[in-house]
Amino acid sequence: MHDLSSVILFIGGLVFLAHAFVAVFERTRVPDVLWLILIGVMLGPVFGIVRPQDFGKVGAVFTTVALVIILFEGGLEISIEEMRKAWKSTFLVTLFTYVIAWAILTGALVAILPFSTLESLYVGAVLAGPAPSVVIPLARQMKISDSGRTTLMLESPIGEALCVVIALALLQTIEMGRMSIGLLLGQLISAFVFAIVLGALSGYVWSLTLDRVRQLRNAIFLTPSAVFIVYGLTEFFGFSGPIAALAFGIVLGNVGTMKLPWIHEHTNLAPLSHSTTEKLFFSEAVFLVKTFFFVYLGISIQLDDYVALATGLALVGGLLLARVLGIRLATHLLGGTGDDLVSMSILIPKGTAAAVLAGLPIQIGLARGAQMQDLINGVVFVSILATAILVFLAERARPAERRI
Repeated sequence: MHDLSSVILFIGGLVFLAHAFVAVFERTRVPDVLWLILIGVMLGPVFGIVRPQDFGKVGAVFTTVALVIILFEGGLEISIEEMRKAWKSTFLVTLFTYVIAWAILTGALVAILPFSTLESLYVGAVLAGPAPSVVIPLARQMKISDSGRTTLMLESPIGEALCVVIALALLQTIEMGRMSIGLLLGQLISAFVFAIVLGALSGYVWSLTLDRVRQLRNAIFLTPSAVFIVYGLTEFFGFSGPIAALAFGIVLGNVGTMKLPWIHEHTNLAPLSHSTTEKLFFSEAVFLVKTFFFVYLGISIQLDDYVALATGLALVGGLLLARVLGIRLATHLLGGTGDDLVSMSILIPKGTAAAVLAGLPIQIGLARGAQMQDLINGVVFVSILATAILVFLAERARPAERRI
């Protein structure tokens, strides 16, 4: 009973601390994410009070729930008008940063580690994209332009989906012993297109039912539940659940600007947007989930493999170089002045998808699977820590930077 009361006390204190960390960020520009991760590191790898194994399967479920809620709520804040302005920058930033990072990481792994080319391509694909569960909360706190923020909030889930689809295709290639470009392209196209269609269509249908849903008691939880169902079904059919969750949120957030005359001609239903109270609830839910997610992330970090951490540090340097090059190239092609160049160039964190994909080589029996997992986990930790430190430095030097 004493242990249980201590846990409850910690949970209550953590929520208060999370609010304090947000206030600290406003004054010092030190991201609240950093403090939350460090609390997890103290609880987990440093003092061994809690281990990831203590959470069992619940830990993996919680990280997915956090990702879905963060993406959905982020989608609610994205306007269609801003998307129209940012689609070119989103496409170019996503393409250049991912491809350049993949190439640099693969080359580095082939040069410094005893990985085969396919194994290096796999690890590079896993680590080439950003983590939306980290990028989106940071992007919403940082002082950047609306177009830059929209680009980041769209790029991060797309980049993570690229990681998942390409990495899984490469893993299948490793098992088959040969590479199929057609298979890879087919999986990429289907994963994105069908996920967008399923998410957007589900969001619009849900907006048509909101009037009746609101007549139910305690119905405010039904919208997040609908997002979970859409995510689960999309993943079940082999498409990108994160992209579907984002599309669901974007449609719900912009449904007032979408006119479908045939809906009104054949039904008496009208699409409704969420109320201020509902949006406030979703925002609070994201705050709580984000708080516990980053503490759990800190608990899950492995600090006992110093070789993996040192190699991870070198790879994070490569990631930073790749992102700077990719965003500069995108800025040059767009003909922009690049006011958000620094802020966008330092967001290189890896997260949930990388951690999940890290364990797959072991599951299929690769000889170097454990080494690949330790390396990826090392990059996850170092990249998040580096991002938090770089965000602090960039925010302190904000007047000197430029916008994309």
